[in-house]
Amino acid sequence: MVSRSSIWAKLLVSFALWLDRNRTYRKIKHFFRELLTNDRYPPKKVFDTFMVFVVLFSVGILIYDIDYKLPSFFEWLDIYIITPIFIIEYLLRLWVYSDIREIILDEAELSALLGRPYRLGYVLWEIVKNKFKYITSPMAIIDLLAILPSYRPLRILRIFLLFRLFKILRYSKSINTFIEVLGNKKFELFILLISVGFVTFIGGALIYVLEAGKNPNIHSFFDAFYWSFITISTVGYGDITPTTEEGRSLTIILVVVGIGFISFATSIIVSAFSEKLDELKEERRLYSAKGMKKYSLICGFSDEAERLAEKLKEEKMSFIIVEMDKERVEKAISMGFHALTADATDTDFLKELNFDEVQQVFVLTNSDITNSFIILSIRNFNRRVPILSLASSEESVEKLKHAGATHVITPSRGTAILTAQYVNNPHIFDVLEAVLSESRGVILGEILIAKGSFLDGELIGEIDFNNYKLILIGLWKQHPPKKSPIPPLQIQGGYFYFNPPAYFRMEGGDLLVVMGYRVSIDYFKVNIEQSVI
Repeated sequence: MVSRSSIWAKLLVSFALWLDRNRTYRKIKHFFRELLTNDRYPPKKVFDTFMVFVVLFSVGILIYDIDYKLPSFFEWLDIYIITPIFIIEYLLRLWVYSDIREIILDEAELSALLGRPYRLGYVLWEIVKNKFKYITSPMAIIDLLAILPSYRPLRILRIFLLFRLFKILRYSKSINTFIEVLGNKKFELFILLISVGFVTFIGGALIYVLEAGKNPNIHSFFDAFYWSFITISTVGYGDITPTTEEGRSLTIILVVVGIGFISFATSIIVSAFSEKLDELKEERRLYSAKGMKKYSLICGFSDEAERLAEKLKEEKMSFIIVEMDKERVEKAISMGFHALTADATDTDFLKELNFDEVQQVFVLTNSDITNSFIILSIRNFNRRVPILSLASSEESVEKLKHAGATHVITPSRGTAILTAQYVNNPHIFDVLEAVLSESRGVILGEILIAKGSFLDGELIGEIDFNNYKLILIGLWKQHPPKKSPIPPLQIQGGYFYFNPPAYFRMEGGDLLVVMGYRVSIDYFKVNIEQSVI
């Protein structure tokens, strides 16, 4: 005979499975979880602004209603619009705090694995315990108490009006940051509080012993304690002043001690915010990086990376530099580059970046081992993004390519090639140096042949490159022509033809490699873009 508890357990598991397979349910819950808890979720800013307005508006209504007759419209608005908003928000936060279906399904899997009956009582207890944990949290209590002032028959509940103001803590990241900073220094602040309390008590006791019965303003120990606290805080209202020389001497001592306490408290808070400031700046830079479109990622800020960043900045291309060394990051920022202090091999950090917008990755640290780990980590997020890596030796080239690098360059090899050119062809060396350094304004450039442009379908010989003040170096095609007597060079997933003959036909998607002045190349690109049908 099937017990009633097993029937309920099956129904509960079936319901949890239905929720788990329901995409609409999961999307809705994910949306509200992000909206209520994720500060980096863009719609949350709109929601927080709206809730701050609702809180301040409701507080204004309740304050006005204390001394004046509230118009019926505002009373209706507070009871039937504002209060339900607070109730719905409270219930939504309770809903997204923990996932009930996970508790139900985890127990089902464990029961099936161990071959024991489903523990329905345990599951219900876990569900209640998780929800009760949220209900008893400080912010949830504030949310609940903020609803009470709307119950008008009991005017004493208006005292909970203060909790509606506390709700603003949920929607203001600045206030939360301030509280978090103070929380990080709670030990120092606790020691300071104990010290202030001890000195205040001693000062109050002494002034009470010295001036009780002599000072007409000190009638009780509380008056003495009040005077001691006001004096040590250096406020000095003047409503209680010592009348004896001993009391005045004590006042001087307490004022000096109070200045020391204030200085100590100030140093604690300043140091706490100084430590937090770098973290806040880093979060802001990371948040800005997540919103970038079509950018390059530079891992490591070596000398080669610095030259590359300068070049990309001249080309007005977006890029992000990721470097672990804080000094190098500060140097990059001082040069006007967008840089982050982070580990490019850290999976959690890479998750924060939008790899759908990364066009290319440059791995340019001075360690081949570090470069390998960075390449492997990035390949876990994107298999297709081009990765150019720096290698310190020829032996590391194949290893970096095996790790996933699209291209690997070695400075020693490039230096050797240029040196050989200087030895054998000194004039060619000067030309190469001038072109690569762009010292004379002449550069090598790639020009994409857009589909539907005036170049699409045309023969090489039909284009007068001299008219555009350009020299054609070669043509890159993804697929080689059927009849081509010129042997191509296979590079970058295609075929490159040096000085292609006049009968070569250009197609959309091909690349022209030309040499000329930057203004000439830019002008040619503009003509191509404007001619697209």
